[in-house]
Amino acid sequence: MLNKLNKILRYPEKIPCDKRLHMLIGIVLASILTIFTTSILVVSITLISLAWGIEFYQKWTKSGTYDNWDAIAVIVGGLIVYISHIL
Repeated sequence: MLNKLNKILRYPEKIPCDKRLHMLIGIVLASILTIFTTSILVVSITLISLAWGIEFYQKWTKSGTYDNWDAIAVIVGGLIVYISHIL
């Protein structure tokens, strides 16, 4: 039982550092958005727009690599905050 709990608690270490940073961006964005609105539609549209906006910006300016998983990590981080805010 303790071994299984230890395995579950160490799972975030398996997520690449880049994706953890993008989740952190989503957490910060959602935290700021929930100060101004409680509408899930507004928060979702804003998170999606900003997440893919960052990726398209990196693609157009060649300042980074375009990766859909980065955008999804931003959205997941934001939705974690929003869901915990609702509950």
